Amino acid sequence: MPVRLSGMVPGMDTESLVSALVSSYSVKKDNLVKAQTKVSWKQEKWKTMNTSIYKFYSGKLSSARFSSNFSLKTSKVSNSNYASVTASSSAVAGTQSLKVKQLAATGYLTGGEITLADGGKVTGSSKLSDVTGLDSGSINIKVGDKSSTINITEDMTVNQFVAKLKDAGLNANFDENNKRFFISSKTSGKDNDFSLTAGDTNGLNSLKSLGIFVAEADSAENAEYSRLAGLVEGSDEYNAELESMYSKVTAKSVATTYANRYNSASEALGKIKDNELWQEGDTAETAKLRRDSMLDAYSSYYKPKLDDEGNEVKNDEGETVYEYDTEAMKEAGVYEDYTKAVKDKESLSSLIDSYEENTKILGNAADYVSLSDNGDGTYTAKANEANQKVLDEVDKTNADSYATAKAALDDKIAIAKAAGSTISNGAVRIKGQDSEIELNGAKFTNNTNNYSINGLTIQALAETGNEEVSITTDTDVDGIYDMIKDMFKEYNELIKSMDVAYNASSAKGYEPLTSEEKEAMSEDEAKKWEDKIKDSLLRKDTTLGTIMNSMKTIMMSSFKVDGKDYSLASFGINTLGYFSSPENETGVFHIDGDKDDSHTSANTDKLREMIANDPDTVISFMSQLSTKLYTDLGNKMASSSVSSAYTVYNDKQMSTQYSEYNTKIKDAESQVTKWEDYYYKKFSAMETAMAQLNSQTSSLTGLFGNS
Repeated sequence: MPVRLSGMVPGMDTESLVSALVSSYSVKKDNLVKAQTKVSWKQEKWKTMNTSIYKFYSGKLSSARFSSNFSLKTSKVSNSNYASVTASSSAVAGTQSLKVKQLAATGYLTGGEITLADGGKVTGSSKLSDVTGLDSGSINIKVGDKSSTINITEDMTVNQFVAKLKDAGLNANFDENNKRFFISSKTSGKDNDFSLTAGDTNGLNSLKSLGIFVAEADSAENAEYSRLAGLVEGSDEYNAELESMYSKVTAKSVATTYANRYNSASEALGKIKDNELWQEGDTAETAKLRRDSMLDAYSSYYKPKLDDEGNEVKNDEGETVYEYDTEAMKEAGVYEDYTKAVKDKESLSSLIDSYEENTKILGNAADYVSLSDNGDGTYTAKANEANQKVLDEVDKTNADSYATAKAALDDKIAIAKAAGSTISNGAVRIKGQDSEIELNGAKFTNNTNNYSINGLTIQALAETGNEEVSITTDTDVDGIYDMIKDMFKEYNELIKSMDVAYNASSAKGYEPLTSEEKEAMSEDEAKKWEDKIKDSLLRKDTTLGTIMNSMKTIMMSSFKVDGKDYSLASFGINTLGYFSSPENETGVFHIDGDKDDSHTSANTDKLREMIANDPDTVISFMSQLSTKLYTDLGNKMASSSVSSAYTVYNDKQMSTQYSEYNTKIKDAESQVTKWEDYYYKKFSAMETAMAQLNSQTSSLTGLFGNS
C-alpha cells in the first residue's frame, strides 16, 4: 500500500474528499463481498441440512428397507438364575426345555507355600536354586495339544520361571505375600487344560520344592503319571508311545539328502570358478599362494609403526610392530590400488574357504549318490537309495534314534512310578472341564458356558440339577415398535428442520455487515443481525421445497400387502392436520398410544396391537414405504454437473459462484485503488500549487509591509 501525505494545506481533509469521490466503487466492492458472504453462509446451511438428510437416508431409513431387520425375536427364561438367553431373527417361536448339567471350568493350580533354604523371604528375584530342596532339572508342560519343556538352571529366578510358564501358554504369577505360585489355563474347557510333569528325577524334586506337584487322583498331572507308569515294555501302548518319540529315516530320504548336498556343493564350486579372482586351473594351494603375494607390490610401504615421538612401537613380546604407510601411498598416488588389493585378498580368502568346504562335501556325498552323464561334460547327482552306504546309515541312524527314545521313555516311566509315591506339597488343582447342557433332551457340550443353537444364544449360569427350566421365544413386539418409532423420530426431526428453513421469515433489507458497520453495533446486535440473514437463506428455496414435498407425498402413499391397501393411518400413524399442528410441524407424524407423545398418548395403541397380532403385515408395509422413500432420496442425491454424489443441493455450482466472486472482488478492489491514486495525485498537485501561492502571497505581504 502506498504511503500518502496529504492535507498539508490547513483546512483541507483530503482523505474524506477522496473517499467520497471513490465511494461508488467502494460500495460496489462491498456489495460483492456481501454477496459472496451470503453464498458462503448458504453453503454452510446446505451442508448442515444435507448431513441430516444423508444421515437419515443411510441410517434408519436404509435399515427399514429390509424385512429381516424387523424380524426381531425375544426369549425369556423361567428361572434367570440358571441361564440367560437372547434370540436372533432365525429363532423358532415357542417353548423349549433346558437343563444345565455342568458348567465349564478353567484348569487352575494353586501352589503350596515355598521357602528358601536360608529361611529368607521368597521374591521374584530369588534364585530357584536357593529354594529348599530344589535341584536343576526339567519340567514338561502340556497345554492342550502344545508340549514344551522348561529346563531349570542354577541361576534361574522366580520371575524368569514365571516367564517360562507364560511362554508355554499359561497364565502364571508368584504371590510374594502368600509365597505361592498361581497357574492356570488361558481358556476354559477340557481340551484347554494343562499338566506339569517331571522330565527327569530332579524335575520331580523341583515340582515338589516349588509347591506345584499335584497328586490328586483326578488331576491332569496324575492322569499323565498313571498312564506312563502303566506302560509295559513290549505292549502295544508302550510301542505306540515309543514310536511317537523318535523319527525313522528311510533310504530314500537319506539318499535324497546326499544328492541335494552334492548338487549344492557342485553349484557353489561352479560359481567360485566363475569369479574373476579365481583363475582357471586354480587349486586351493595355488590360490593361497597368489593371495599371500597380492600385497607384495606395496612391500616398500610396509614399515615399522612409530609412536608420536618417532620411536618404533613394540608388542608385548618386544617385537617391532609393522604397518602400511597409507599417507605415503596417497602421496605416491597408489592408495586406491592398495585398498583394492586388500579387498581382493579378503575376497580370495573367502573363495578359498568356500572351495575347500564344498570340495569336502562333494567328495563325501559322491559315495552316496549315482551320477547321471548329461552329455556335455557335466553330471547330475541322483538319489541312490539302493546304495549300501545309504542303507548302512539308515540302519545306524534308526538304531541310535530308537535307543535314545527308549532310554528317554524308560526314564519317563521310572519318574512316573516314583511320582505315584510322592506327596503333594500343599498344591490344589482344579481340572479344566467342558460345560454340558440339555436342550429339549439333546445333549450339547462346549469349552465355554456359551452356546449358539438354532437362533438362540444361551449362557449357562448355574447347574440345574434335576430341575428343568423353560425358554419361551416370541416376536419382539417392543423391539419392532421401538425400531419404527426411532425411524419416525428421526424423520420428524428432519422434516421439521426443512419446514423451519423453508418457512423462515424474510430478511429483506438485511445484508452482511462490513467491518465498519459491525463496529457501529454491539456484539449482540451484530449477531442478531447476521442470524436473521442466516435463518432466511433457504426461505422458499426451490430445491428444498421439491425434496420436502416429495418426502411428504411418499409418506402419505398406500401399499398393498396380501392384496389389501394400507397406509400409515392403518397403523395409527398420522399427522395432526394443518390447523391442529404446531408451527412448522404439519409434516410431523404421531403414533397413537405413544406414551412419549402428549398429542396422541391417550389414543389406542394400534401399532403395537398390529405388531403383536400381524407382524408380517406391519413389516411388509414399512419395508415398502422405506424402500420408496430411500429410492427417491437416492435419485435426488445422484451426482450431476452441478452437484456431488450423495448431495441434494448444487454444491459444485455454489463453489464455482464463490470462486467467481473472488475474481470480481479483486477487480473491484483494483478499481478503488486506481481511482484513489488518481484523486490523491490531483489533490497533491493542487496542494503543492496552493502552498506555492501561499508562499508568494506571504512574500508580497512582507514587501508591502516593509515599504
